[in-house]
Amino acid sequence: MKETSVFERFLGQVPEYRQKKAMSFKFPKGKMQSLGVGLLLQMACRDAGFDGADNHIAYGENGKPYLADFTDVHFNLSHSGERVMCVISPFEVGCDVEMIKGDRGKLAERFFKPEESAWIKHFETLDAQSEAFYRLWTLKECYMKVTGRGLSLMPDMFALHMDENENVSLFHDGDRPEYSFREIDLHDGYRYAYCIKNECKNAPQEVRCMNLKSLL
Repeated sequence: MKETSVFERFLGQVPEYRQKKAMSFKFPKGKMQSLGVGLLLQMACRDAGFDGADNHIAYGENGKPYLADFTDVHFNLSHSGERVMCVISPFEVGCDVEMIKGDRGKLAERFFKPEESAWIKHFETLDAQSEAFYRLWTLKECYMKVTGRGLSLMPDMFALHMDENENVSLFHDGDRPEYSFREIDLHDGYRYAYCIKNECKNAPQEVRCMNLKSLL
């Protein structure tokens, strides 16, 4: 089935605001990704017992979306390539999925802390360095999104540290904010992660990561 046929078939299944957002993208890929995260949020809300919660979305001060009629339920969305990701939680959450595209050493030097770039470079192969870069990138995106500050919080304004057991520690403005990071490795050429406050780390979350083709 062609992308245009799939898009037209499923567009009417999401709320009007999502239809408009999906239609606002110029290229088919952007349209499909926007529709995909909308469908995924719809499914997640329904299966978690909040059917229809995605019909009314409001936006915080820095543009972070939330469920207008269910303010005690939080969600976050992400998409990259042919993957879409949704996390819903009783607490503030941020998530990110990124397609692993290759060497990004120059980007690391530009956007990461020096110690983070050094951590990436200590891996021997370019493939391993690329994997490490995208691991850090998804984790950083999660924190930027969970705070609600988005791009106003630049990646080089805070640091992430990996210990010998691959545990992640956060350092921001000389402090160690209480956030927990969780990673999902599906060995499919993508990196997935999400972030919640430490006090909420044992609270239930529902996470779904899907291939757009299987979703549509």
